[in-house]
Amino acid sequence: MNVTNAHPASTDIAPPRSGLVAAYALTLLLLANIFNYADRALLGIVVEPIRKELLLSDTQISIVSGFAFSLFFLIAAIAIARLVDRGNRRLILAVGVALWSCATAATGFAQGFWTLALCRMLVGVGEAVVFPVALSLLADLYPGPRLTRQVSIFQASSGIGIMVGSVLAGILAAAHGWRTMFGIFGVAGLALVLLIALTMRPTPRIASADAAPAQDRNLIGALRAILQVPGLGWLALGYGASNMALACLPVWSPAFLLRSHGVQLAEVGALVGPPAVLGGIAGGILSGILATRLIKRSGNRRAGLIVPIIALPLAIPAYATFLFAPSLQTVVLAIAVMNFLLSSGLGPCVALAVSLVPATRRGITSTLMLIVQNLLAFAIGPLLIGVVSDALHPVYGEDALRYALATMLAAPLAASLLLWTARRRISAG
Repeated sequence: MNVTNAHPASTDIAPPRSGLVAAYALTLLLLANIFNYADRALLGIVVEPIRKELLLSDTQISIVSGFAFSLFFLIAAIAIARLVDRGNRRLILAVGVALWSCATAATGFAQGFWTLALCRMLVGVGEAVVFPVALSLLADLYPGPRLTRQVSIFQASSGIGIMVGSVLAGILAAAHGWRTMFGIFGVAGLALVLLIALTMRPTPRIASADAAPAQDRNLIGALRAILQVPGLGWLALGYGASNMALACLPVWSPAFLLRSHGVQLAEVGALVGPPAVLGGIAGGILSGILATRLIKRSGNRRAGLIVPIIALPLAIPAYATFLFAPSLQTVVLAIAVMNFLLSSGLGPCVALAVSLVPATRRGITSTLMLIVQNLLAFAIGPLLIGVVSDALHPVYGEDALRYALATMLAAPLAASLLLWTARRRISAG
């Protein structure tokens, strides 16, 4: 099926949609992102029963949950982004949701490391599709300073997905087994496909395809032009580093609580999910509101970066408390605080990135941001933790994971420094 518009210029010159239509489109994007992150969170909740049944090491678990998931981006993410910038975004979104939902259901049939890794790689279709589609649509639905706030709201929905996925995964896996749990989530995602296909109205692009820069006629030229934007590379690195500790938590915090605090499988999702999500949603939305106000007040699009530059280093004490506090109640409180602070860069960084490029490069730009994020936060971060945990296990036993997670303590400070460098290099305007 061809997802490229035959005559983009004829449909891409209309003004943005009305408030009600835009709000409904945003709602569908939020639902897609909630399902996306819910399906991603499932594996972290059932790491222990999967590890024991399939006889996997922590290193193998980290490869499955992070590296295999991110591998898809190195293969096809740029091609998907190219389609997003030129094609039928509603159709691309529906196909993406269908593919990752089927992959989620297929995870329940995994028999070993390789089949599990293949399923998780295909689940990566979700992030590769939802993120560039959402950023492209939101930039047309909410142009100007409002974009930062709406992107922050969209990003905050990932927390809802993690909470829903974590809580329901623990309950369903305890009651019916982890294989059935994956099947239930996969089938539920297919219902969203029908909702998108039948009710989501096409969104016209603000910029005409005829006005596309000459470099955009080929993919290499578009990529070269994007990479030449001053400060964008530093912004992508800072965004990726800001997500390293945040991304490792859904993968490893359930196993950490099971091993070091004796939490039961049926309870771990309900224990981790609500504080992580409430903190993440509050931090994401508040950072978007503050960044929007700073941008409006100063007239400078890079002003919003001040929020994560200040907030990210403040998350380090909360993360250390999460790892080393003896009281489970203190650990739960620390999860909420650190997620509140670590979520501060989600909206401001991405909104700034897509504001630096023409409309015809938004999909590729957001995907480049996503590739850097996935390589740093979802591939390297969890893999490092898994390798260190296996290396320390002969000395620390089940508590080795605690010290492996401590390798992420430096990430928020590094992210803040990278974003500060990006802010200096990005031109005002």
